[in-house]
Amino acid sequence: MYSKLIKQIKEKIDFGSGILQATDDEKMLVDVKWKHNVHFIIKVFYGTLWYYVTRNGEQVAMTYTARKIDDIFFKSIQHLVNDIKDGKFNFKKTHSEKVADIIREKRLVGYMNNTKWKEFVHAMDEEMSVDVPYDLKTIFEECHDEFFDRFYDCESFNYYDFKSIEWVKVKPKFFESIHKGMLIPDEEIPHDYTKEFIDLMKKYSISYKYDEINEVYIIYGYK
Repeated sequence: MYSKLIKQIKEKIDFGSGILQATDDEKMLVDVKWKHNVHFIIKVFYGTLWYYVTRNGEQVAMTYTARKIDDIFFKSIQHLVNDIKDGKFNFKKTHSEKVADIIREKRLVGYMNNTKWKEFVHAMDEEMSVDVPYDLKTIFEECHDEFFDRFYDCESFNYYDFKSIEWVKVKPKFFESIHKGMLIPDEEIPHDYTKEFIDLMKKYSISYKYDEINEVYIIYGYK
């Protein structure tokens, strides 16, 4: 379906020393590699073309999208490819490298890993009988505004970027507000799922610290 487009890209775009890579990913139309493990990628999602730059397998430039194949599309690609050829992305830090820098600078010690975070998310999302409120802070934040969410999906839970989570504070004892009307105060219904939460943490051997003042359970990613 996209063979004609791929041929046009090969003919119209000057990749310089970039080497076209073979791929068995049907969504990946183009993968060109340069030194320093820099790649130019074009993928197709639901009829839309996405193109971007990666280094060491991680994206290091914004994602560009296109639905229309015209001169503007090819000029945009050539401009991005020229940046690659000029070495703009040769030493641009990946997300993992930025995380490693912060861990080193702050001398943080890791307490969780990807496996444990996945178990935590599974326990809270699939095994808890209710959506328990939690707050989350990443190592990139210097200041943090308290915000309790109740969803553990990818978008809500830091896009499952577990390696950058500093801590999660879970509040299994909380109040639910029931709106009664304009002239009647909201009804505050107390809930306490502490035992259920602790049992799940024990089941998956996930360590936590209890904050008595704020009545939250803290799971540290780093400390």
